[in-house]
Amino acid sequence: MAVRNRTRNTYLANTLLNFNPYYRETLGHLNRRGIPNGCALWISPCQSIFTVGLKGPIDIVFIDRSGVVVKVLSNFPPNCLATASTNAASVLELPPRTIQKSGTKKGDVLDLDPS
Repeated sequence: MAVRNRTRNTYLANTLLNFNPYYRETLGHLNRRGIPNGCALWISPCQSIFTVGLKGPIDIVFIDRSGVVVKVLSNFPPNCLATASTNAASVLELPPRTIQKSGTKKGDVLDLDPS
């Protein structure tokens, strides 16, 4: 239930929420209140996201199928389109400043445990 940066031995989140488009109420709640500290929203498969409806900026980490970070976007604003290369298989949406706090960079390897 956590997201760990194996390369830097840091944590991006203690709780990993696996996005399910059928839970619109949950998504609406996250959009209105923001992603809680210590949480990450994992969207898979995904190569781009549109931050429509978000109340504030978020951190975004695109990863490939092996968990390698292919792109990071810090403090990404609401109502904008974020895209990654075709290598991206999924994306993590995180509270602002999570990337900075964890030291996560392109090329790092993440361990995701959504159980």
